[in-house]
Amino acid sequence: MVLLALAMTSFGFAQNLSFETGIIIDSVAVINSTDTFTLYLPKNFDKDKPASVVFIFEPAARGTIGIAPFIEASQKFGHILICSNNSRNGLFEKNFTIIDRLFNTVFERFTIDENLIYTAGFSGGSRLATTVAVLTKQIQGIVACGAGFSQNTSHIPSINDSFSYVGLVGNSDMNYQEMQGVKEWLDTFGIENEIFTNEDDHRWPSSDQILKAFNWLELQAYKRNIKPKDDLIISTFYTELYEEGKKLESDSEIELAVWEYDRMVRNFSAYYNLDTIKTKISNLKKDKKYSSDSKKREGVKKEEAKLRKVFVERFNKEISGLKTPEEFNWWHKELENLQKKYLLSEDEQFRKMGYRIGYAIYAMGVETAESQFYKNNAKKRLYCHTIASLVAPDRPYAFYLLAKDYAILNNKDKTLENLSLAISKGLTDKAYITNTTAFLKYKDSVEFIRLLEGLNND
Repeated sequence: MVLLALAMTSFGFAQNLSFETGIIIDSVAVINSTDTFTLYLPKNFDKDKPASVVFIFEPAARGTIGIAPFIEASQKFGHILICSNNSRNGLFEKNFTIIDRLFNTVFERFTIDENLIYTAGFSGGSRLATTVAVLTKQIQGIVACGAGFSQNTSHIPSINDSFSYVGLVGNSDMNYQEMQGVKEWLDTFGIENEIFTNEDDHRWPSSDQILKAFNWLELQAYKRNIKPKDDLIISTFYTELYEEGKKLESDSEIELAVWEYDRMVRNFSAYYNLDTIKTKISNLKKDKKYSSDSKKREGVKKEEAKLRKVFVERFNKEISGLKTPEEFNWWHKELENLQKKYLLSEDEQFRKMGYRIGYAIYAMGVETAESQFYKNNAKKRLYCHTIASLVAPDRPYAFYLLAKDYAILNNKDKTLENLSLAISKGLTDKAYITNTTAFLKYKDSVEFIRLLEGLNND
């Protein structure tokens, strides 16, 4: 990962090409490559002035989807948005090559402010965004959505890093607890960070959440004297957080209200006298509800870790066996218990915990099947996708994947059975199905043709 640093040596000599502003441009060519990226230039973009840039990493390389939630922040702060149409979840080394070419192209075509380079991403793209910052030492801030760090120790932030890190995660996201641990890790090394929680599950955050992240990154730019302070932005963001704290307090979410008020103290003490907020925090911490909330949260955290460990150990034991189990009785029983005890609980925290565990099992099945080790082992993939279908019986994708596995194993009946289930659960894209290589052997089959009748082509 050296091209970013090399590209900066040509700072000020970028070949500014003309692109339309205020619209998403889907496929901009990467120099000396067949790669492309999606581009968005804010309406007030001036090609003759150094601009800030956000490199966005979308886990499925869908550039337009990656850029969409960032447009509001781009308009407010003038960021160029760049999202690769080639970088995706997978081997880091392959992504590094793609990113190097992308960096080289962007710094050659645009005049970039070297102090205002940001990375952002969702899920595996979030891990990649942090990895790029750690390896290049050229990134001002990271917007990490729905996932923390890579498992590679050389990719994890340490005392040598000075970027600002803002995490966004849903309280029903399978990586919710992981993101809370990210804050603890970054605090240990004195890395400026904030984690904002929303009501979503594992998905790209909404535009207002992304805007909140960049409001915070703007404060970090003021703190580092990279940009002149804007009193209106400071006061507006302060008011927004204060109103959120008040709402949480009025909803008797005492611990969460304390977290929000603590966030205000961390970020606005340099601008305002916050003695009243500090007094409020002190008083709220004396409330019995605060103590019970904290105790319950810790209990949920421990229970979640324990349950996830049980499922992961069972999965690893079975997938590493010489024979794939034909029966899934244990899974049926334990998933039924998960449903009854947690997903159907009257307690919201337990329901969300159950959802997080279920989604984690689903992701474990799908992602393990896609790993390098299992990509050519149809029986192992079949096992993984069966687990995914058991934990998410309403999702069409798991059954589509099962249909592919059975097609590879030349089991026509099971292929059509699972493809029928996928269609009945919402898979309606005819072209997506017919373009699947594994199904080509059945394309002239009467049963296959009949199954796809009435589906849309997009």
